[in-house]
Amino acid sequence: MRSRRVSYLPLASIVVGIVILAAAVGAVSFRDINKGRRQVADVLERQGAAVVRFLFADLHANLLGPGWQKGRLELFFEHAGARREVVYVALLDGDGNVLAHSDRALTGTEWPADLTPDFGELSPLVAPDSGPSGRHAAGEFVTVDGVRVYQFAAAMEVTSAELAALHAARRGRGFPRHRLVAESPPVADRMSDLLRRPVDPDERVRFIALVAFDASELEAAFLVSRNHTLLMAGLLLIVGGSAIYFLFVMAGYRSAQTALANMRSYTTNVIESMASGLVSVDADGRVVTVNSRARELLGLGASDRSGDTFDHVMTIAPPNISDGVREVLRGDRDVVESEAELTIGAERLPVSLSASSLFDENSRRSGSVILFQDLREVEALKAEVERAKHLAAIGRLAAGVAHEVRNPLSSIKGFAQFLRSKFQPGSDEERYSDIMIEEVERLDRVVQELLDFAKPVTPIRKPVDPNALVDESLALISEDAGFRNVSIVRELASDLPLTLVDQFQIRQALLNVLLNAIEAMGGGGTLTIRTSLPGDADSPPHVSVSVSDTGPGMSAEELDKLFEPFYTTKQKGTGLGLTIVSRLMEQNGGRISVDSRVGEGTTFSLTLPVADEGDALTDDGNARAGEGDARTGGGGEVE
Repeated sequence: MRSRRVSYLPLASIVVGIVILAAAVGAVSFRDINKGRRQVADVLERQGAAVVRFLFADLHANLLGPGWQKGRLELFFEHAGARREVVYVALLDGDGNVLAHSDRALTGTEWPADLTPDFGELSPLVAPDSGPSGRHAAGEFVTVDGVRVYQFAAAMEVTSAELAALHAARRGRGFPRHRLVAESPPVADRMSDLLRRPVDPDERVRFIALVAFDASELEAAFLVSRNHTLLMAGLLLIVGGSAIYFLFVMAGYRSAQTALANMRSYTTNVIESMASGLVSVDADGRVVTVNSRARELLGLGASDRSGDTFDHVMTIAPPNISDGVREVLRGDRDVVESEAELTIGAERLPVSLSASSLFDENSRRSGSVILFQDLREVEALKAEVERAKHLAAIGRLAAGVAHEVRNPLSSIKGFAQFLRSKFQPGSDEERYSDIMIEEVERLDRVVQELLDFAKPVTPIRKPVDPNALVDESLALISEDAGFRNVSIVRELASDLPLTLVDQFQIRQALLNVLLNAIEAMGGGGTLTIRTSLPGDADSPPHVSVSVSDTGPGMSAEELDKLFEPFYTTKQKGTGLGLTIVSRLMEQNGGRISVDSRVGEGTTFSLTLPVADEGDALTDDGNARAGEGDARTGGGGEVE
């Protein structure tokens, strides 16, 4: 559902953007069209105001002039309406009667009601010759005989007394006398003649001047401008919409590219972080990808190897598995899963291998991918399990043998001691009896080791200072080391954490390792014991105790059998000492490892688990001392 919403988002954004652009363009276009319409109306209104002003001026001149001639007023209107752009001019009274018209045939008629403008309440016009004000004027488009015209009208309300006062004022200001009558003219009589009815001097009379213009040319120009505006708006909308669409497409493209780059980066990180080796091959058998784990296992270093053939990167054994992988690479087979070996130089790497075909979105085969997992740890675990089974079987056998042998040994030792007391001191018989007793005691020690091996004691693990364990063990072997000309070097780290072990079992294991090292340096040498806290992030926290000697060292064949039971290189050894040490370390959650080179010496490393803060620290070591001594049987026997 989320992917569908994301896919619809660009389309919705484009629509919203185009709608906003259309609204903006429409608003601007509407404003420009209205502005053009107002400009046309303003031009016509200014022309109408100018004509109306002349009409009123002529009316004043006739009413206040030296001679009154109604025909001359009508002639003036006729000439004013003869202009090309003027449709008609007219003078009306307040009742809508035509007083003068550019068409004399309409003079004396009643003006149509639908063409009569509504001026509302008008104030008296004090100066009739000053021209119509906005309050007294009105302009609108009307239809006359099917023709659309612009009619401008202005109204004037005045009394004959006001006109007489205006005449007197003009004479006082020095108007030319030839343009004014010598005395106040009979304005009321002239207005009565014009209105065709008696007019009282104080009666307020309304005059309405009308002028109509042919607006076809201006409207044609306005229509051209409007069409041009609409055309430009359409073009702008198309261009803007295309730009918005292009921007959103580019944004979507960049977003898709970013998402693709992120996905590629994520996929690359996943592939590079895999614990398994991965090699991808295209349909032509050329290597495309080799992840870091594969480069590490195949010994390729940092080289990419892209473009190489598959055979140059991997060599698979046995042949039947190799042939199956080649069938997958050719497309003759889809999947191969098996355990195999990779040949890396002179070495063989056991792996769990899986080869499968890759298909594109159209289900067409595009290549293959090979996954393999290092099985060396698994093989080591298998060997350890087999060894544990083997040791368990030997332990059960040893327990039965020890039980059956120990009682006869006690009888033999008793008879030997009895016979020794019957022989003369210094005689051969006494010497033979002593040898018999020593051999019986040696056999008893072997039997005790067999019992310890067969029935290991469950460790009682407590927090213990590892350096204290080392000091205790060194105190027990220091005299023996001095007697054999072995110098001891102590390199103990400070501030080590406590270890969670059975201190008596670990001390026994450490004693066996130290005695082995001293005996290995038969002619003297240096024994170095170190403690440290390795910073290995791949394993649980632990303390390392290493014991190094300067003895002859051991070969690889000897190292392989070192911890096997009953294997020893000593004439009087039982071959159980290091086996018991390995068992004790496993029981305490640790491990033992050895590194040796012929002629350079040997180093044993004991790993001890670190105690957690929640482990209770109790001190009952003295109460367990006897028990610990009982569990150290055979501890002095080393290989």
